[in-house]
Amino acid sequence: MVKVSPRDTDARIGRPDPSFIAYLVYGPDRGLAHERADKLAQNLIDDPNDPFAVTQLTDDDLKADPACLADAMAALSLTGGDRLVRVRLSGETGNGPIVSLLADIEQEKTSVEAKLIVESGDLTPRGKLRKAFEPAQFCAAIACYADTSQSLSQLADEMLGVEGLSLSSDARNSWLPRLEGDRALARGEIEKLILYKGLSNQRDGDDTVIIDDIEAISADQGEAALDEIVNSVMGGEQVGADSAYTRALSGGLNPVGILRALQRRIDQLAAAQAAGGSDMAIARTGAPRFGPQAAQFKRQLSMWRGRRLDAARQLAFETERSVKSSGAPAVALVSDLVLRLTRGAARMKG
Repeated sequence: MVKVSPRDTDARIGRPDPSFIAYLVYGPDRGLAHERADKLAQNLIDDPNDPFAVTQLTDDDLKADPACLADAMAALSLTGGDRLVRVRLSGETGNGPIVSLLADIEQEKTSVEAKLIVESGDLTPRGKLRKAFEPAQFCAAIACYADTSQSLSQLADEMLGVEGLSLSSDARNSWLPRLEGDRALARGEIEKLILYKGLSNQRDGDDTVIIDDIEAISADQGEAALDEIVNSVMGGEQVGADSAYTRALSGGLNPVGILRALQRRIDQLAAAQAAGGSDMAIARTGAPRFGPQAAQFKRQLSMWRGRRLDAARQLAFETERSVKSSGAPAVALVSDLVLRLTRGAARMKG
């Protein structure tokens, strides 16, 4: 068994042990769990985006067809390379086929052709999933807990450093405590700051992030505009989403910033779902806790779940990849994402 310690996590993910068949990546910081699962996938297989080499499953898939996991793990690669199966759970639900598969592998009742990554939210030590993974000789369990101030500082320095930016001491002390709680949300805020300061090839000097920069990206007007877009899109308000997006662009908001805001909301909804959807779970995601904004978030939480939420995340990811690589205008690409997500939410409302 390998219950990976926090200090060994990066090394284990960076150089996976070839004798391991299955990995459980879990924890209250769902954003960090997703980030680590992605890195692990990149180190287990040549192309983690190859649909012929990677099978993506959710707890809804396992409930609808309990045999689909064993079938996916036993399937041979169509291209002759390695295969990977990724399962995303919202918690302990739907874990029966996973527990059964691990038992069959351990008892040599079945053979597999793929590696397995199971990604989940917070899990108790008494839960079936951890009890199945932690004692197994061919498994590794990787826990993902909230970032410390030190790890957040390191993350910010790494991301800002790529674009030749650095944090002043005052900005560091003021800003980093605001990012604690979820790695995905923290990463989104750092990326928003980078976009505000400008990429290295777009910036003429001004390489130090100061408090004024932090306050500028948190300005009420910009935040209100982003909130209006996000709530209209994720709430299925088609007319409101289109007009809010148009107004935001005319007001100077960057379409990539709007994309990041939608990704952050998707991550917040996923984190809240994974932690049970209670008021405490919502509070831990950094979502609004009081007033109309909180009511809107709770309505969205009831609409976006399971495969629908996974599909939304995939759409946002594909849009991000297109913005970075296709050369098409970001305004048009993000506009298409806004339209597709809004229509999806509208259908859910009936």
